[in-house]
Amino acid sequence: MNASFAAYVASARVLAEGRGLKWDLPCDDAGRIARESRWDLTALVGMIPPPSIHVSDFGVENDAFGRLNEVRRQMGQPELQAVPMGRSWRDLYLAVIIHQLLVRKNKPRSALVPARWIRHLASAAGDTPPWAVTPDQVRQAYNAALLVGDSGKNALNFDMTVRTVLDDQHLADTPALARFCVPLGSDSARQSHERSQGERARVNASFETNRLRSRLSERKSAAKLPEEQAFWEMVRIVFTETPRSFSDAIRFAILKLGIITGLRVGEVVLLPLDCRRWREYVDADGQPAGGKGGQSRSLMLRHFAEKQVEDEGVDGVCLYENAHHIPPMFEEIVLQTLSTIEELTAPLRRRLRRQVETGRLFPEYPVDALVPAHEMFTRLSGNAIFSNAELPAGLEARYRETLDSGVLDELRDIQLAGAAPFQPASVFWLRPRKAGLIAIRNKAGEIVDRVEWRDAFLRVGDVEAYVRANMPTKIPDLKPATLTDGSLIYPHELMFLMPIRNLIEGRNGGLLDPTRYFAAGRISTFDIQVILDGSQPESIFRRYGADDEDRQLSLNPHALRHLQTTELFRLGVADTIITKRFNRRSVAQSYEYDHRSLAEDLANIDVPEPAEGALSDNARQVYRMIAANKVSGPIIDEFRRIQHEHGDGVAFEYLNAEADGLHVTPYGFCVNSFAVDPCPKHLECFNGCRHLARSEVDEEREHLERLRDRMASVITTLEALPEHQRSVGWHNQIVHARTRLANILTTLDTSPGQKPFPDGPDLYRPAESRRGTSVLDTVTFLQDGL
Repeated sequence: MNASFAAYVASARVLAEGRGLKWDLPCDDAGRIARESRWDLTALVGMIPPPSIHVSDFGVENDAFGRLNEVRRQMGQPELQAVPMGRSWRDLYLAVIIHQLLVRKNKPRSALVPARWIRHLASAAGDTPPWAVTPDQVRQAYNAALLVGDSGKNALNFDMTVRTVLDDQHLADTPALARFCVPLGSDSARQSHERSQGERARVNASFETNRLRSRLSERKSAAKLPEEQAFWEMVRIVFTETPRSFSDAIRFAILKLGIITGLRVGEVVLLPLDCRRWREYVDADGQPAGGKGGQSRSLMLRHFAEKQVEDEGVDGVCLYENAHHIPPMFEEIVLQTLSTIEELTAPLRRRLRRQVETGRLFPEYPVDALVPAHEMFTRLSGNAIFSNAELPAGLEARYRETLDSGVLDELRDIQLAGAAPFQPASVFWLRPRKAGLIAIRNKAGEIVDRVEWRDAFLRVGDVEAYVRANMPTKIPDLKPATLTDGSLIYPHELMFLMPIRNLIEGRNGGLLDPTRYFAAGRISTFDIQVILDGSQPESIFRRYGADDEDRQLSLNPHALRHLQTTELFRLGVADTIITKRFNRRSVAQSYEYDHRSLAEDLANIDVPEPAEGALSDNARQVYRMIAANKVSGPIIDEFRRIQHEHGDGVAFEYLNAEADGLHVTPYGFCVNSFAVDPCPKHLECFNGCRHLARSEVDEEREHLERLRDRMASVITTLEALPEHQRSVGWHNQIVHARTRLANILTTLDTSPGQKPFPDGPDLYRPAESRRGTSVLDTVTFLQDGL
């Protein structure tokens, strides 16, 4: 065991035990951890379920393990047996989770991504401990990950895990293990690897890294914006389609608010019931400002902002209260949406409040009350249909159209008045009755073996005991969350409530009775992500899409936040206002969500009136770039000198004559009159030119990183050459390569808008003008590295 591995595990163990977690978790032969010993990661970080995410398994990663044996068969190696991880791998697995949660402050679902691939690598390593893992084991595990799924994301996540955990933390004796994440010789492996690299490009918001953002119309990191067709189809669905279920009505409302506000999904789903806030505006005389052409009042939404410094309490994450302004044009639809949801969820909210107050599951009944079996069937399952009676099709359609609970009462009366058997209810209670888990009683409360289901009763206390013992995932959500001021907020005090494990609507499109269903709670952000994933059967695109093409669409809900930020930037809203609107900690964070094209970015820079008439279109664009400090070069320096010494008019004439275009290189901006005097070091500006300026273009960093990797590979090859084969040429090559690598690293470390080499040489000057007329001048030029 190396020192880094020991320290990494030991620090995680201290953090875990400080939170009251038991480190040595017992498991069975398949690796399943005993339920009572599992770590509740949601509770560990103070987050609000659902979902509740647990550490529950030390066994193999099932999907990847089968692929691992497939790779081994192709290599002529014996298959591995599915066994739990060894002790050292378990320590690493738990340590990764702890560091992800408590050190890096990631959420549980994100923390389990690298942890999952540690389990997979453990299977490939077998008896080899983590610090001694070999390149061949990494390569096998990577190729197995390539075969899991079609997108390549799993292989990308495995590569990321090896790179950020084993390599960056120096946990393995073999350095840079991520370089062995390469495909084996088969065509399928190479194709999968190419898909993985394509996924890497997508994650980096750069679908075409081989093409420069050389046109003003190209957007920065455009992949982070919602795809146009998916966005407008989602808007059409949530604003014009009638939701076909109670749950969809809740989801549509969440998406509406997400589109209008740009809040994070987690912030929308946790909106408190008491979220409406009005701010009044008055003039100097104390009268409403609307009387003098202003705004008399505006609507704000009280919400709990995520990712705030203030929300990190001693015991985990707390809810940090903030306010979000609603533009007047959206006030009516926001108020209407909130009022509709408040009315729909009122029955769930009343029952949840009583459940919290009493600790009971069915607080509407005394514990010893006898309730008809069909009634308890509806309350426990949520199914409004408990008999085989023929129901008017128009009545059910009317409920789906209006979600009026009065229609449910009509359906109920029809079923009770008919002679049809209560088969759905009887089938539901048949299994627990046969297993001795529940007792069927007659009207007098006596336990009976045979009874007509119309006359069957259940004791409420028996049903509550049955649910607690056999349906732990269906228990109502009663746990409160803590605010930063120490106060508590319970689920029934939130705006959006959802039936828990709503299988009636989810599986068969049945009819849920929210007025009687006993299990409700918070809606999870994962639910919203699923309904926008076109690959999932629950997707609203699949269920409400206008045509076959629309039914295949997908959308990342977080892209809505990127979209609104970009639109506000495009409309010229101040970056400080945008930052405050979205609860960001710094203005720099807002610019990470700015995906304007270069033309849109420059359009917000005012050009002085004299320049409008004096400058051509190209020169005007260059002037905007100069005003935004986005470019540098000899023309810019000369422009500033002329402007300072001779005034704007002469400077504009100079710029109009010299700035024939705006040049974007793979490594930054440069403005030169290439048509008159081409740059002798074109596309080598990364090698120390004083005129190079970094930009915010993602492709630029991609080019530099690839160049860095290639140069590092060249140096490694040269250094590996035996001593007896090294010549003067070898020494020149190694010096040349090391100098370039150092300059590339300097460029990568430079912030956008800054010059990597402000005191560097002027590589733009023609070679003739840089070299002297004597050999001494030329020697000086060479010594300066030019």
